[in-house]
Amino acid sequence: MFEQDYIMRQIQQILKVLVKVLFNVDDQSPSLALIQNVEVKETAGDLLRKIDDGNINEAENELSKMTDTTTKDNLLAGIIFYSYLNEKDDDYLESHDFSREEVEDGIKNLLSKYGLQDMSDIFFYY
Repeated sequence: MFEQDYIMRQIQQILKVLVKVLFNVDDQSPSLALIQNVEVKETAGDLLRKIDDGNINEAENELSKMTDTTTKDNLLAGIIFYSYLNEKDDDYLESHDFSREEVEDGIKNLLSKYGLQDMSDIFFYY
């Protein structure tokens, strides 16, 4: 349990740094209000609701398709998605066939899509 809490906190800090470095926003937890494009904001909101409904894998698949179009707002939506997902406890994730490691892998894949795999290598060293 301690290890999972540590990983959760590390992911939270990584996402906070990413938002600061990439978007010059100093938020504890990034929110949908940061997204400029209304359509992207609405889609991201739908994805967060799917997380709450327990449809995490479906939501992640939709996010993956969305971020195939590499816009700034889509990247931010992805970061918000994984930040929100990371706030869920391990029991919730497990009960919906997801894991903390999959959150980490999702962030790495997202960064890679945007050519930011070097940032991923720097942050995910633990």
